[in-house]
Amino acid sequence: MGDNFYKYWFNGFNKSIEQLDDEAREKIFKECGKACSDSYTKQIYINEYKSSKSFNDFLDRLKIRFPEVSFKVINENETVELTYNFCACDLVKNGYITSPLMCDCSRQSLLYNWGAVFGESNVEVKIQQTILENKENCKFLIYIKSG
Repeated sequence: MGDNFYKYWFNGFNKSIEQLDDEAREKIFKECGKACSDSYTKQIYINEYKSSKSFNDFLDRLKIRFPEVSFKVINENETVELTYNFCACDLVKNGYITSPLMCDCSRQSLLYNWGAVFGESNVEVKIQQTILENKENCKFLIYIKSG
């Protein structure tokens, strides 16, 4: 089958997600984001948080583990702007995914990662801009509710 099959298949997937309503996309990307998180990043978030001395130390540790990420604290321990300086999604890097709607998978993955540290019901993540929207980088706002 090879790479050509995957490019055709994902072209159909890109077109399909654009035809779904918000609720259907939310269901798909929730599971995809969770799977992405479970495959690698969630445990890093948990480990770095456990090893950190403060919220800023936690962010510094994440920057070391994920060189494509930078953080801007908007409101200490409550709101963080997370920036991906390049897209780390293998599906995008390999040219399989082109729809900006797919970036909700990243939002869901972040929601799951941060929720693993601060509690699922205590975190909200919003997309500000994405590389797939032809922006220079991806920006997400992470809101953490104090418990």
